[in-house]
Amino acid sequence: MTSQETLYAFDRRFLDRHAGPIISDLSVAIVELVANAWDAYATTVDITWPTADGERRFAIKDNGRGMTAAQFEQRWGVFDYNRVAAEGEYVSPPPELETLAPRRAYGRNGRGRHGGFAFSNPYEITVEAGGEQVTYRVSRGGLRPFDWELVKREPSPGHGVEIKAVESTRLRLSAADIREVLGTRFLTDPNFRVFVDGQAVTFDDIPRDFLRESFVDIPDVGRATILMIESQRADRSTRQHGIAWHVNNRLVGICGWRSTDYERVLDGRSSEAKRFTFIVFADFLADTDAVLPDWSGFQQSHPAWQQTQIAVQDKIREEISAFHSERRREVKDAVRERYASTVTQITPIARERWNSFVDQVTDSCPGISSDQIEQVAGILANLEASSSQYSLLAKLHSLQPGELDQLDGILSDWSVATAKLALDEIQSRLKLIHELHDKLRDERADEVRELQPLIERSLWVFGPEFESIEFTSNRGMSTVIKTLLGGSAQGSLNRPDFVILPDGSVGLFARPAFDDQHEVIGVAHLVVVELKRPGIPIGMDQKNQAWKYVVELQSHGLIDDATRVTCFVMGSKLTPREGVREEGRTKIIPMAYETFIRRAETRMLNLYARLSEAPFLREAGVDAAAFVADPITRQPGLGLSA
Repeated sequence: MTSQETLYAFDRRFLDRHAGPIISDLSVAIVELVANAWDAYATTVDITWPTADGERRFAIKDNGRGMTAAQFEQRWGVFDYNRVAAEGEYVSPPPELETLAPRRAYGRNGRGRHGGFAFSNPYEITVEAGGEQVTYRVSRGGLRPFDWELVKREPSPGHGVEIKAVESTRLRLSAADIREVLGTRFLTDPNFRVFVDGQAVTFDDIPRDFLRESFVDIPDVGRATILMIESQRADRSTRQHGIAWHVNNRLVGICGWRSTDYERVLDGRSSEAKRFTFIVFADFLADTDAVLPDWSGFQQSHPAWQQTQIAVQDKIREEISAFHSERRREVKDAVRERYASTVTQITPIARERWNSFVDQVTDSCPGISSDQIEQVAGILANLEASSSQYSLLAKLHSLQPGELDQLDGILSDWSVATAKLALDEIQSRLKLIHELHDKLRDERADEVRELQPLIERSLWVFGPEFESIEFTSNRGMSTVIKTLLGGSAQGSLNRPDFVILPDGSVGLFARPAFDDQHEVIGVAHLVVVELKRPGIPIGMDQKNQAWKYVVELQSHGLIDDATRVTCFVMGSKLTPREGVREEGRTKIIPMAYETFIRRAETRMLNLYARLSEAPFLREAGVDAAAFVADPITRQPGLGLSA
């Protein structure tokens, strides 16, 4: 096969990463599909919501401009389809609605069309335009992320698009939930109506907590009514958000944020722009010349419009501020009510400190959710209630003056919380080194049940680049290695991620790679740890076996050329003059168990030996092994709580 005949294929995960929540989140998918109908200048969208018993399947149909077969195949065949470049920023209405102004399309990259996969794989799409109706079946898989086949073609005078699920949809949302989601986004244009199971989406579908009505009087001009709609979560873009002006039940211009809105209302806060929608009813402007003849906007220099716009913007800014103030107050009240019984048990000073914390976090961190505030406040309340101040005073009383000075010096450099974190980590690692001394020198130790879990907790010993908590056992990779070896030995029931070999065991620990949207796209770094039984020297044959594991994982698509692979082949002894093997981004390192133990001690600054031999420990009769053992739980009231 020549280079020109090379066939390029896509990994099966490509579409999931490309479309993201559009095909994994039903609420996002339905919003994208309805937005596509808007972009096609539909005036009516009919949604059939599936039933839990599977008797009724999902469908969405619009009366927009539709597509011909040629247009469908061209648009569906291009990834990241640039709608603006191909069709323009504005779309004209169908012939029967030619009196309406062009509508601004919001679609930019063509990803919303994949929303059908959230409801069914495959799904069917019927396109009408140009005197015919054509139905395709679209499915995932094969060499392409998705493909289609022609189902039928017949004459038709209509126009529009219909998407139908072929398979039953696993329900997580009800029809009422969907009307609520759509109500917060698609009520800005009276000429665009959405129906779910025959019931129109209206303002009544929006929860009262997310809908607010207010009024503003413009002297000598009129009175405007403002509806504020808040989406329950910020969208990815500002489309269908902003300010929509209605005059005599007709949209003037488009819904969106104008430059003056950002200057006077939002102060450039993009998160607000993606969350709020304001519908302004200003019928009194119809009696002036403020509305342009084609209803595409307002006469910017018209006095009535200028007065109205400024007054409305000021009112909207007040409404946003009041909304946030009320939400903060509701959160504070809910938190205080939730933990009232706990807070009444603590001292007045502690109670004041706790209340101050709730106020500061709620006011200073608008991005933190009410659930998160409740969780943090609950932890603090429990800590305040369980603190034993008298025990601490007793301990301070027993200290000598020099020890008090030392304690003061420690608290000057460390907070109690950070000191405990550091000491907990030191204790954990010293205890781990103690286990390494015992287990790696014990020829009877079981590789799978004892050594491999121990090594998994000791990845930091190999070097600072292995400190990440994201390194985890990878069962899928272990399965591939087990298949490669053809082994059938029964592993530990507690640790099925390790592979048993005739002469040892293999553990695989992977750290994921992420794209710009923080989605997992593969493996950034793989660590392979092969432990050999005592008496088997580590030589060329053992390193070659590790290399075979890497090749096998690549052939199964679990890692690629961008993955960094580090293989540690460990045993009780090495073949003389055995060194590191390195090819590309793969490195195979032989290592003796004694070397691993010495490296662990060195990375912990030799604290294990220094603390074990400390004179004051021996003189006090404290056993060094007990120092790194789990602490004995103290009786209530006798110790300082954490």
